[in-house]
Amino acid sequence: MSVIRFLPACTAVVALASFGVVPTVHASDRDGKVGARTASADARARATVLDAGRERRLREELRVLLLDMVQSGAFGSASPDQVDLSIEEPRQRVGSLGVLVDSAGAEQAREGLHVLGTTPGGSAERMGLRTGDVITAVNGVGLAGLGSSDDGSARAATLLRDQVAALDTGAELAFDVRRDGRELSVRGPLVSTWLPALRLTLGGSATLAANAESATSDGLCGRVSIVDVAPRQQGLHAASLNAVDGRLAGVANQTTFRLPVGEHVLEVGERIEARYLAFNDRQRNSGGPRYKRLTVQISADTTYFVAAQLNDDKRGEWTGGGYWDPVVWREAAETCR
Repeated sequence: MSVIRFLPACTAVVALASFGVVPTVHASDRDGKVGARTASADARARATVLDAGRERRLREELRVLLLDMVQSGAFGSASPDQVDLSIEEPRQRVGSLGVLVDSAGAEQAREGLHVLGTTPGGSAERMGLRTGDVITAVNGVGLAGLGSSDDGSARAATLLRDQVAALDTGAELAFDVRRDGRELSVRGPLVSTWLPALRLTLGGSATLAANAESATSDGLCGRVSIVDVAPRQQGLHAASLNAVDGRLAGVANQTTFRLPVGEHVLEVGERIEARYLAFNDRQRNSGGPRYKRLTVQISADTTYFVAAQLNDDKRGEWTGGGYWDPVVWREAAETCR
């Protein structure tokens, strides 16, 4: 028996730079001769084809993702016309090293991180890292013999990721590498990629609690973001957003929330990695309030980045949740519509 699945309606608007418009063709002259298209019109035509290809690829990949979500039960038993979902993301900087390392466990990383491959054109390849290299240190921080993280993976891989995430675009990375029995240094600038802003709507109308009043009568709004780009060296860690003004804040994995201008009360949770804490997960889960309140004054066209601040002098105070506080650690001017 064949099964036909209906996907919810999907409208995606991606804020990309415009590469061209529909080309124009000169009208026929009085003698019936057709004017030739200009070189700029040809260029615009080629750019339009590129735009169409990008849009087609995005639509196809979104369709595959939606099909997987429907088949896995992500939307429950709701029919397509009952699915209402809206997701917004501001533009984001992604500092990608472009290297695949063996992080399966402590034993695999006992001598350092083994490079399994590099992304063509990525920062790691440009610096000179090769498959088979063993990275023993990054920017002077040793990666050998660090043991396992809570999930069993090599702690060295987490440390490498944190070191890269804390760097600005163009900052230098220096690796100590063992290659064919020789010790050498590999270095170069970190190249970041900017992801464009995204607005995705499923269904005929989005009615998420946190976005139901996304704009005031004059259309002004701002955003709250929990994208995990907070610098660990400043004691800032990932946070979650449970509620806005007493209402559930969106859906699982949503990281950006559009809010009307004015004062809002956020219910924030912490997602601090266990290796930074001085107590175990059982104490952590039973010691204090799961969420803390943070009042934010939203201004128009401003994104507020929220994180969990680890209080270093209270690192062991798991009772009452004294070890952390929710904070706005960064503000960025970004258009909100």
